[in-house]
Amino acid sequence: MSALREIIKAFDVERVSETYQGEVEITDLKDELGTKGHVLVVRGDKAYADRLKQAKLPTNLASPKFWMYENLINSERIQEELKKHPNHKLFDGVGFSGLEALGYHANKIGRKAVAVMAHELIPNKGVFDRYGIEVIKAEGEINGFAEDGYVKKQAEVLSQRKDLIPCHQALYGAKSLAPIGNKVVNKLKELGIKPDVTSWCIASGSNLYGIGHKIKQRVPNCETLVVEPETNITIDQNLDLTNSKQVKDFANRKLRNYSLDDHDKHYSGIFPLHVSGASRYLLLLWGSIEDIGFDKTVQIPTKEVLKTKRQLQEINPDYNWTKTTALTLNPAIELAKEGKNVLVMAYGKHREHEYRDIIVNGGK
Repeated sequence: MSALREIIKAFDVERVSETYQGEVEITDLKDELGTKGHVLVVRGDKAYADRLKQAKLPTNLASPKFWMYENLINSERIQEELKKHPNHKLFDGVGFSGLEALGYHANKIGRKAVAVMAHELIPNKGVFDRYGIEVIKAEGEINGFAEDGYVKKQAEVLSQRKDLIPCHQALYGAKSLAPIGNKVVNKLKELGIKPDVTSWCIASGSNLYGIGHKIKQRVPNCETLVVEPETNITIDQNLDLTNSKQVKDFANRKLRNYSLDDHDKHYSGIFPLHVSGASRYLLLLWGSIEDIGFDKTVQIPTKEVLKTKRQLQEINPDYNWTKTTALTLNPAIELAKEGKNVLVMAYGKHREHEYRDIIVNGGK
C-alpha cells in the first residue's frame, strides 16, 4: 500500500464499529450558562482520571490522549511489533498531554518510552520522575522550529535508531479515538439530544476526525467547526472548503512551503496548536481527497479565549479547562445562545507549561 493510500485509510473512520467500553462523561453547561441550546462537553479531562488516582498520580494529567494511546497500543499493528521486539521502546512525537499519556501506557506494559517534542516545549521534570521518558528535542536552528522541527527531528531519530516501535499518533490517532466517538454518539442518544454543531481545535486532528466524524456519520446534518486563534492561523481564512480544487491547491502549496525559517516566533500561547502549518499528514490528506472533513473555520482573538476560560472557571472550579477547550467553547457558547446544540471536547485541565524561543502575545 502506498504511503498516501495509508494516510487516507488512517483518517477514514466510517467502518470503525467498536464502541469504547470505559467511561466517557458528557457535561451539559446549558443551565449554568443560561443558553437556549445545549453546550455539551465531552469530558476528556476525566479520561483515565480514576486510574490515575488509583496509581497515586495527579488526576489533572487526564486528557483524551490517554484514551487514544490505550487503543493505539492495543491495536494489531503495535501488538505485533511488541511481540517481535520484546526490548524495543515505544516512540512518538508529542505535545505535553501526549507525553504524559505515552509515558503512562508504556510504563503500564513494562516498556520504556522515547518522545520527540518541538523545540519550544519544555516538559515538567515530574514527567521524567514518573515515567523515565527519554525526551528528544528538536534543536531549533538545526532542525527548524515548531511543527517544522518536530517533523524533521522525528524523521532523523527514526533513521538513526533501530530500538524503537513508532506509535505514529498523528497518523493513527483518529482511528484510535473513533471508538470514543461511537460511545459519545450512544450517550447523546441516551440524553435525547442531537448536536447541530461540533466545535474542535486542530493539531493532529485526531479528535476532529476520530470523534467528530463518528458524530457526523450518525448525525449527517451536524455542522463541523474548526476554531483557530487569530495569532496562529494554519488554514487560510478565505479558503472555500466546499471547493476541492482550491483546498487541494492550498494543501499542496503549504506542503511545498512547510519551513518556518522566516517565522516571527509569535505564538498565541494556546498549546499545542501549530504555529503556521497544519500537520503534514493532514495536508497530504487534504491534497488528495474531495472533502476536507469540516464545514467552517472560525478565528478567535486570544483575549476572548482567555475571557471564556475565566468565565467557565468562575462558574465551577472543575471547569478549569485548557485554553484549547476555551478556544472551541468561545463560538460554541455564542451558537448555543442562538438555540443551537453544540458539542465540544474538554482537552484536559489547565496547566501552565514552560516554553522557550517564542513570543507569547496572549492579549491579541
